[in-house]
Amino acid sequence: MIADFLVFVVLLQLTAPVLAIPRRGNEPWSLILCKFRDSDHEPRTAEWFAEWISGGNNPGEEEFHLHGNFLGAKNVVAAGGFVVEAALRCCSMWQELEMTACLGCEYQVLSPDTIESYFSSVSNAVYTIKGSNVTKWLRLPWSRREVLRMAIMDPRLQSERERPFAMFDKAKQLCISFAEQNGFVLHKQKITIINTENTAVYGKETGVLLTPKLIFSSVLTHEMIHSMNVGHSYSDRKVRIFPYSAPGEYDDKYDLMSTANAHMRPSTYGLGGPGLNGPHLDYLGWLPQNRVVYFGRDGRTNYTLRVSSLSVPHRLTIGWLLVMIPYDRDDPGNVYTVEYRTPVGNDAAIKHGAVVIHKVHRIGVSYYSSLITHERGEFNELTAGTEWLKFLDISIDGSFQYIRVKVERVHGKSHSADLKIVTTFRPVQGNRSVTQWDVDRQFLRASFFELRKTFGQNECKNGRVWRAIDAYDYVCVEPHRVDEALDNIVSVDDGESGCDVDYVHRNAFQVKSALMLCTARRKCVLVSEWCVQGDKACVSEDEWAVVQKENAESHLNLRNYAFFNGADTVGT
Repeated sequence: MIADFLVFVVLLQLTAPVLAIPRRGNEPWSLILCKFRDSDHEPRTAEWFAEWISGGNNPGEEEFHLHGNFLGAKNVVAAGGFVVEAALRCCSMWQELEMTACLGCEYQVLSPDTIESYFSSVSNAVYTIKGSNVTKWLRLPWSRREVLRMAIMDPRLQSERERPFAMFDKAKQLCISFAEQNGFVLHKQKITIINTENTAVYGKETGVLLTPKLIFSSVLTHEMIHSMNVGHSYSDRKVRIFPYSAPGEYDDKYDLMSTANAHMRPSTYGLGGPGLNGPHLDYLGWLPQNRVVYFGRDGRTNYTLRVSSLSVPHRLTIGWLLVMIPYDRDDPGNVYTVEYRTPVGNDAAIKHGAVVIHKVHRIGVSYYSSLITHERGEFNELTAGTEWLKFLDISIDGSFQYIRVKVERVHGKSHSADLKIVTTFRPVQGNRSVTQWDVDRQFLRASFFELRKTFGQNECKNGRVWRAIDAYDYVCVEPHRVDEALDNIVSVDDGESGCDVDYVHRNAFQVKSALMLCTARRKCVLVSEWCVQGDKACVSEDEWAVVQKENAESHLNLRNYAFFNGADTVGT
C-alpha cells in the first residue's frame, strides 16, 4: 500500500462541441437495458454496465490507496495496472512540479478497461464520453415475437439494405421510446442492450445494439466508432474472413474495425482493443499535426527518420507518429502510410513491435485504407532489418518510380523505430502523351508539394489552412486567422478565476491534462492523462463568435468530406 503520494489533478470541463469530422470534444452516450416481455434474463446487472462504461473498481488489480485531502480533492483509489512511468514534468499546463497544480476539485480515476478510458486513450483525450449514463433493466410490454411482427410490418424497414436488420432496428426504436416514456433522459448517442439474439449492429437513427454473447469491449467500441463515419478495415489479401464480408474486409489485425479478427486482449470486461490504425486516427483528427510527415513535402526524398509507437500516449514520445508517402500525382489523398505499434495498452495483444503500412486510395467519393501484407500475404508487418519495396509508374525516361521503406533498427525502451525511406515519386512525370486535360492539370502537378499546406484526410480546400490553436486543431480557416486567433488572446485563465469583465473563455476545444501521483521526493508516476479541460483563453465576445462559427463551418472547407472505408453517407 502506498500512502505518501500527493495528487495533482485538473478540473474537468466538458463543454466543447463534437463535430462530425474530425471528431473532437465530449460526447456522452446513453445505454438502455431492455428485455422482452417473455424473458426475464439479465446477462449482467445494471451496476456492471455502469462500471463497464465509465468506472468503478477494477477487480483483480492491485490498488493504490491514497489518503488525505490533497489540494482539496477527495480520496481516490487508483488501479495499479495502469500506472505508467513518467518524466519529472507534469502536463503542459504546469511548467514545473513545484508549481501549484490546481485548486480543489473532484475527479475520478478510470479503470483502464472501461469504454470511457478506451476512447480517452485511443484519441489521446481529443474525444471523450464523460457523463454517459445507464438505465435500469426495462421490461418491454411486447414479446420478442411481437417485436418481430412489428418489424416485418414496418414499411420503413423493408428495403434490401434494411430488411436483415429490421428486427433489431425495431427493438432499438421501442426500447428507446419506452425508456423516455419512463422518465429516462437520453443522450443523442445511444446503445441498446437486449437480452436475447446474437448480433451487434449500428444504425444512424437509433445507434448501437448489442446482444448477450457480444457484450465485451472490442465489440462495443467497434460499433461506436461506426457512428464517427468509419467503416470496417481491410487488408490487400483477397480473403473472406466471414461469409458476408468483402475480400480483405475485417483483415487488418492492427485495427479495432477488424474486431473478431484483430489483436484483441483479455480485459476486465471481456476482450478489448486493439487501437485504431494510422489512417483512421488521421481521419478522426486524433493525431497531432506537428507529428505527421507528408514525405517529400520539404524537398527531401531519401533519409532516415524516427517513428514513435501509436500505442503509447503521445506526450510520452517525441518521434513522428505517422508518415504519409504520396503515390498519385492527381490525388494527394492517395498515400501509403507508415506507423509503428508496440504491445502496450490497447495494443497489449500485439506480439512485438511492428512497422505497419497501409495504402489509402480513393474509390468514388470515399477513401479506403488497406493493410499492406508482405511475403505473399504471410506477414502483416515489418520488423527490424526487413524492408518493403513498391514500384509505381514508369517515368517518361523509362525509369521506374518506386517507394522503399526499410526498418533500420527498433528501440524497445523508447517505443520507437528508425526507418530509412526513399521515394522517386515525381508528380510532374508520367509515361503517356500529354493531352489538353493534362495541360489544364499541369499546374497542380507541378505545385503538388507546394500546395500541401495541409494534408491527410483532414486536408483543407485550397486557400484554407488549419487554425492550429493546438496540434489537434484541424479547423480549416483563412490563412490570416492563424495569427489573428493568437493575437486576439487577452489572457489565459490558468487559475480558474474567470476572465476579466467584457471577456469570455474562447472554448475552441477541450485540451488534455494529467493526473500525476508524486512522492514527497518528487518521484512521479502518471496515473491518467485523460482528464480534460476547456480552452481557457480569454477573448472578446466577437472573437468567441468567430471561433464558434469556424468550428461549425469547418466541414464545409474540407477538401473531401466523406465516409471513410465505406460507401455510406456522412452524418448521424
